[in-house]
Amino acid sequence: MTLETETHQAKAFGKNMPISWKDATEIGRFIDGDTVEKAKGKLEKVIREDLPVPYTKFDSDVGHRSGAGDSGRFPVKAAEHILEVLEEAEANAEHEGLNPGALAVDNVITNQGQEFVTPGRFRGEKTKAAHVKIVVGEQ
Repeated sequence: MTLETETHQAKAFGKNMPISWKDATEIGRFIDGDTVEKAKGKLEKVIREDLPVPYTKFDSDVGHRSGAGDSGRFPVKAAEHILEVLEEAEANAEHEGLNPGALAVDNVITNQGQEFVTPGRFRGEKTKAAHVKIVVGEQ
């Protein structure tokens, strides 16, 4: 990347979000390259379970969904959290003076977060977490 393109971008981070890293990765592939409005619409449809997210990399034992290609799921919880991060990135872009009507999702980076061990009745059970970074820029 050149310095010129970095000045026309905004980013937002979600650290240790209580979602599956694999679901976050597939959602990132699903919305990468779309305009922000289109990506938000897609995520809202996933939350309503109207549009399945096609699973391409982590598709082992994933059932077929009509309209998703070969296999897909409705990761509602992950879609809700990623929608929040996308809205934060959009707000950051507006704060930096970018045109909100011409924003597109440039990059979605997902990493595995920390594993947390739950206390109490289900002692020793590990919970999932993921880090998500969304970069939006002007088209």
